[in-house]
Amino acid sequence: MTAHEQIITFFFDEGKRSGLSVGMSRSSLLVLSAVVAGLIAIAGAALWQEIAPGRVAAPALATIGTVPAAPPPLSADEETYAEALWPLHQEIVEASAGRLTSAGLAYAIDDHDARRLAAKVAPIRDTFHATREKVAAIPAPASLQAMRDRYLELLGLYEESATEMLEVARDGDDGHLIDAQRKSERAAEYLVKVGDVLWPGEHKPN
Repeated sequence: MTAHEQIITFFFDEGKRSGLSVGMSRSSLLVLSAVVAGLIAIAGAALWQEIAPGRVAAPALATIGTVPAAPPPLSADEETYAEALWPLHQEIVEASAGRLTSAGLAYAIDDHDARRLAAKVAPIRDTFHATREKVAAIPAPASLQAMRDRYLELLGLYEESATEMLEVARDGDDGHLIDAQRKSERAAEYLVKVGDVLWPGEHKPN
């Protein structure tokens, strides 16, 4: 199977999954559809099923019948940080990942227009870059430094994935979308992990 065929197959499958996602939580929707280049891995979706609050992992149920412990409640300082980060997370990061998904789908299974792809992706890449700077400027308590660093890393991965998509317009090589896939898979997994700690169930913190 050629790189282009791999891309089309993946985007087609993602489109079908997205069409069946009505009623799911925001995190589940993200794992299924809102990824850079429309490329959230099946592994990412499986990861969400394993770590979602209140879920019982199948292997654990079969062996010891235990339910994974819920994340500990946030301290006051941690809650303040989660509240400050929430608007960027919900309104910009998730939304930008969704727009990138749409751009990738349009390119892979619709118009295959590299110039149009670049016109859509360039401002989204800029948004990820600007958002990374905003997140870096939000003071994080010592206990959440690792979470903050992981969030910055995933934003960098989304930006790099967008850059890979822009390379398609530069040299016409669809293989760049495969490279974007690898980066976006990791970014999506990180985003779910961070969200599970800061916003369990992706509900706005009080």
